[in-house]
Amino acid sequence: MKTITIYSTPTCGFCKMLKAFLQSQSIPYTDRNVADDDKAASEMQQVVPGNMSVPVVVFNKGEKDQEIQIGYDQEKVEKALGI
Repeated sequence: MKTITIYSTPTCGFCKMLKAFLQSQSIPYTDRNVADDDKAASEMQQVVPGNMSVPVVVFNKGEKDQEIQIGYDQEKVEKALGI
């Protein structure tokens, strides 16, 4: 199973939809709140420099097969996870 890191904010509707989808599929993820955590915000800027929108989804963070998605597209998430 791929690891999933989500950079999000508490007020982002698409972030909530993404997390709800993953929870409905019993898929674990790490949530990094960029609104309240400067370190998380800095990490997100390293992953996608200049991007200010959330969610940012990183599959297999730091690995050779790392994949990054900006925004929430359930079909793309499913494809990345092979479900």
